[in-house]
Amino acid sequence: MRESRFVDAMLYDGLSSDEHEVVLEFTPTKRIKIEKFGIDVAFDEVQISSRLASTPRILKFSNKVVVKTIQNDTIDEIIEQLYNNEQMVHKIEKSWIWTIVSLLFMVLFIGFLLTQGSSFGAKFIADKLPADSLDKISQISLEQMVSSDMLKPTKLSLNQKRTIQSHFDRLANGDKKYKLHFYSAPDIGANAFALPSGDIVLTDQLVAKSKDDNFIDIMGVLAHEKGHVVKKHSLQGAIKSGILASIVGYISGDVTSIAVALPTLLIENGYSREFEEEADRYAVIELSKLGVEIRPMAELFKELGKEEMNATSADKYFSTHPLTEDRVKFFNKFIN
Repeated sequence: MRESRFVDAMLYDGLSSDEHEVVLEFTPTKRIKIEKFGIDVAFDEVQISSRLASTPRILKFSNKVVVKTIQNDTIDEIIEQLYNNEQMVHKIEKSWIWTIVSLLFMVLFIGFLLTQGSSFGAKFIADKLPADSLDKISQISLEQMVSSDMLKPTKLSLNQKRTIQSHFDRLANGDKKYKLHFYSAPDIGANAFALPSGDIVLTDQLVAKSKDDNFIDIMGVLAHEKGHVVKKHSLQGAIKSGILASIVGYISGDVTSIAVALPTLLIENGYSREFEEEADRYAVIELSKLGVEIRPMAELFKELGKEEMNATSADKYFSTHPLTEDRVKFFNKFIN
């Protein structure tokens, strides 16, 4: 560039919200001058935003001064003349080949997520969602189940609730995110399930299956459900069931689609074999740390598995927590 180039712009001095009309001078010696404000700096000291279509270009100076201009073509010409190197973002934008390749990649990526990659995508999104999103998902899901009469007020006695709550408090170990909710659920039956926030629902019908006056077996169930929270199983399952909507929700910050899918997963579809076995192992480790016997939990799970063969759908705990042969063998270790 043999002579200076000039660009009209708006300047923000960082001291007020006022806009100032200015003229930028780009010199052949690679300096940027704004005479009106006495600015004279090296070109390399100024951050220039990449071009994206007709979006105004932003120039950031080290003294907190920000300049905005819509003369994108002139800025591109100046950069190219000074460095003979057009910015990559604009190159890609102008290239039909890159556009086609990008679209093809997106199609293949979405196809991968819908088939082989849905588990990976679900885990990625589950790990990235912030705590307030988990609270929102869980609140919406729980409200859905209560408003639809899936969950009704508990009929457990005060002593029963106190005993079970004391076990749960030991498992929570002071972590306030974990909360236990007692509900009667005639339509759901004997069940317990964990929401992503750490809220765990226990039905009266499952408590009625307990063979232990101190409800140590129920404590085992709650440890198992806590494992689902820690490993984010319910969240991953809900995301996986609607992976595309979940991706959009993750990007936009709207997690409603995940919350809507969660009750169906918890009540009807249930967990995968891998998730159940992982939660079993977590429960055993947690109970062992607390010095609690594993046998009551193992016996309850095995008994529920036997009842499954002749039970109605309303009594099927293992319809949502599948009892596989490997799980039976795992529990037998603590019974025999």
